[in-house]
Amino acid sequence: MPEHVYDEPHEMFRFVSDEHRQFLIAIANERDELKAVNHIQGLYSAALSHVRLSDKADLIVYQLLGFTHYHFLFATACQFRCHMAEAFNSLRCAIDGALVAAWLIKDRASQEAYYQRKKPFDKLNRHLRNLVREKRTERLPHPHIPILLEMHELCSRFASHADVDTFAHRAREFRDESGVEWATHEYFQFSRDVREQRYHFFSLMHGFLVLLDVFSGFLVGEQKKVPAEWQQELHGVIASIEKVRAATGPDDI
Repeated sequence: MPEHVYDEPHEMFRFVSDEHRQFLIAIANERDELKAVNHIQGLYSAALSHVRLSDKADLIVYQLLGFTHYHFLFATACQFRCHMAEAFNSLRCAIDGALVAAWLIKDRASQEAYYQRKKPFDKLNRHLRNLVREKRTERLPHPHIPILLEMHELCSRFASHADVDTFAHRAREFRDESGVEWATHEYFQFSRDVREQRYHFFSLMHGFLVLLDVFSGFLVGEQKKVPAEWQQELHGVIASIEKVRAATGPDDI
């Protein structure tokens, strides 16, 4: 997105117009990113299309899967519109859904506690963090829980609250041609370094793929909703995106 300096804050129509323009620019220019989005969408489509329930106890897991897919779409749209903070905030919400789903997949009978916001769901993240800290990993509902908790914490610092990290891409100071110093608040957050922008995008996609993998055993082994090849493809996409992130990560910026 081109840099602009605004003397006044955005108003609604200007804001929406700039959003739409940037989305179209991203669709036209970011071909690798769009290819990754379409691939992940295909994985979600296979998992969520034509769901037939043999047991109503399975419904909440599919609802949580649909919740994560909604946030995948919303987060991607935010990223393409240069709302990077909101994109990672959306990932954080999806991680919350995946953590709940992991517990319910392991213990379907705990649904009533979930509906009533009782233990462990009243403080599920804290409970899971305690298990990780105390190295009681055998009690974790899924092997991905530690990495999801780490992602959740990063999203919380970077995108979900008014912590100082939140303003890394929102505030900018500059000096004009007359030597006058100005400060501006960025309504659109994006990395001006192309490699860093690419790293952030594929980090976002990596997060959604890891949390999708939380559902894979349920979908393949228990529900027979998708074949084992679906899970293998998912793991292959995760590995491919990890390579992209490694090539554009912080050590290389």
